[in-house]
Amino acid sequence: MKNAGGKSGPEVREMFARVAPRYDFLNHFLSLGLDIYWRSVAARQASGLGSGDVIADLCTGTGDLAFSLHRRAPEAAIIALDFTPEMVSYGPVKAAKKSVRQITFGIGDTLALPLQDASVAIASVAFGIRNVADLDGGLREMARVVRPGGKVLILEFTKPSGFLLGPAYMAYFRHVLPRLGRLIAATAGDAYSYLPQSVQAFAGPEEMSARLTALGLKNVQAISMTAGVVHLYVGTR
Repeated sequence: MKNAGGKSGPEVREMFARVAPRYDFLNHFLSLGLDIYWRSVAARQASGLGSGDVIADLCTGTGDLAFSLHRRAPEAAIIALDFTPEMVSYGPVKAAKKSVRQITFGIGDTLALPLQDASVAIASVAFGIRNVADLDGGLREMARVVRPGGKVLILEFTKPSGFLLGPAYMAYFRHVLPRLGRLIAATAGDAYSYLPQSVQAFAGPEEMSARLTALGLKNVQAISMTAGVVHLYVGTR
């Protein structure tokens, strides 16, 4: 089984293992720092959570969304999981530097989460659900672990539909971004060619909203950011 970008789970794991050392820098540099803003907007959904609440941040990578969620809900416990050990290994290092103790990093596959049913207040993914080999399976797992009244929270790239921005954005994604990625991270391989391919093939906001609604989630929203370059999907169980 392969994801929207045409890669299997093992292929995705190997790709992210290669880019892990330069992943944070490339994210910030190639997005012109907008990725920090996008995560901060998503993290607002955690406002009001307290010491008795648990957040599961999935496909966490090096933990950037987990840290954003922690800033919004500093007393909540956060479980940050990723199936690429090389990526998630950077999380504890970053947490130690920030003196953050509420985030626990571990290895976990979004298609088979090591979490009990209805056990978390929020299940979140930032720019990772597109990489999961079985999209519906990953969404089902997220919905499974969220308690009644809790939220599924997904931040993901989308192809903008604007007459001017859409073509300009995709031209940057197809031609400029892969070259910059390979220039900065010699070990990146096809990672930054895969990115535009997977974004172009991935579900748009209408399809994603329909998939979340089909899981029984309520009040599903698809919130457009930066002229549709990114969407934030929120659904309540």
